[in-house]
Amino acid sequence: MHGYGLESFAFAYWWLIFPLMWFLSGMFGMWLHHRRQNAALDLMKTYAEKGRDPGELAGILDGGPARYGFPGRGAWRYGPYWAWRKAIMSGCVAAGFWAAAYYTDYPFGGGFTVVAIIMTIIAAGSLIFAIGTSLFPPRTTPQI
Repeated sequence: MHGYGLESFAFAYWWLIFPLMWFLSGMFGMWLHHRRQNAALDLMKTYAEKGRDPGELAGILDGGPARYGFPGRGAWRYGPYWAWRKAIMSGCVAAGFWAAAYYTDYPFGGGFTVVAIIMTIIAAGSLIFAIGTSLFPPRTTPQI
């Protein structure tokens, strides 16, 4: 270590910033979800006070109709857009690991080669899935 102060702590534990940021972003996402649920509950209370049935509103706020065979708000994750995004991102990560394996001084790229092979397999599977979701959409999805 370099010393006994804050500088040595920051030098030795710099990597802790990543789990801390994930923790904070998760907390922020939970807080936003809580606010959204409270706003929906307030809107349903307003409907009930006016004598209207809040049941129809609950169906709309729950996420609307099912898309791509999956109900709820997160159904967009299973569509072709998400599949192509995942295929492109995993392909870029695989290319980055192949470049790291090529440019390292270790024989056979060190551990980068193993990770590059695994990421290439994941990218290939994601590409096949993206092609499949684009060519063969679910039957429950209306064709636009």
